[in-house]
Amino acid sequence: MRRAVLAVAGLAAGTSLLVVAKGGTPARPAAVAADAGGPVPGGSPTPGPEPTVAPEATTKAPPSPETTARPRPRRSTQEAPPPPPPPQSNTVVGPRVENPYGAVQVVIELDGSRIVDVRTLEMPETEARSQQLSALAEPQLRAEALREQGADLDTVSGATETSESYRRSLRAAIERMKRGERD
Repeated sequence: MRRAVLAVAGLAAGTSLLVVAKGGTPARPAAVAADAGGPVPGGSPTPGPEPTVAPEATTKAPPSPETTARPRPRRSTQEAPPPPPPPQSNTVVGPRVENPYGAVQVVIELDGSRIVDVRTLEMPETEARSQQLSALAEPQLRAEALREQGADLDTVSGATETSESYRRSLRAAIERMKRGERD
């Protein structure tokens, strides 16, 4: 009951404010009474049209603002950082890492942040033995890098220096990938 009274009072106040805001003039009591067919102060009753108020409008109160109000989304005082720019490509090249038998340089190919391929741009080839060991070590290191998705690789027996150079080039390429750098 109390809510209904408050709702009706709020509706009346809102309507009055709307009339004033629209620039209308407030109704005089005589005019209101005359329109309703009631007695005019200081005069005789004037017949007027029947009020056109719907029956349910008098029996039902409009929903209170408490039940119809929707919560407003809170605005964050901090703005989100802008998204990083889209990468230029899906490859990242590691640095060239020297060792006593030559140099190793790898390039990783990405699908998002997942490594889908590791290729060598350079492997030791100065001597026949270096070529043999590189041909043996490269597929093993590549397969392990893809399986591990990182540079924590086992050393290939007989190709210790080449394995270490491969790891360092791969690790640097992965760090560049994490910073969002692409080649």
